[in-house]
Amino acid sequence: MFPSEGFIVIGSMQQEVMMKATSREMTRKDLPQVLAISRENMSAIIFSSWGVEYRDEDLLHILLEPTAHNEVLEREGRVVAYFSIDDRNGNLFINSIQVQKACQGRGLGRMMMARIEEHARLRDSPAIELLVQYTNRTAMEFYRRMGYRLICRQGNNYLMRRTLDPNRGPRFVGLSGSDKPLNMQ
Repeated sequence: MFPSEGFIVIGSMQQEVMMKATSREMTRKDLPQVLAISRENMSAIIFSSWGVEYRDEDLLHILLEPTAHNEVLEREGRVVAYFSIDDRNGNLFINSIQVQKACQGRGLGRMMMARIEEHARLRDSPAIELLVQYTNRTAMEFYRRMGYRLICRQGNNYLMRRTLDPNRGPRFVGLSGSDKPLNMQ
């Protein structure tokens, strides 16, 4: 069962978050608000990392992918945060996660990460992965606090991973195409 109204679940404890928001699946009518949140947060980061302008089309391509699962957090009828996840190579992958700047630091990111972890456990994913722009230090620190570890640099991004079951290890796809779990200990 997912927490939805102002609570996050950590282990068996519930903690009240500073800002209450309702979680629901994203719909097409949410796209203008979602794009505005992402544009506000990512324009400067994309430009500093890649030297190019942020493009809404890149996010739309991700969100409209048939296999993507997208959710929004809503407060007083307005979208204040969202995430998009997908399965990649047997692990759950966070395509995008954003909180409106005016709402950052109030527990919404933690609430979404708890929901994402629950999705991963329901899908029996051994790990959750994401890419973060190497210039986005604030996001990297947040992910570290959430238990993610830096794996490698991929262009202007860092791949970060949180292993959910240390006995299984994350799944990797090597040159042979094998997706057998590797023991990283």
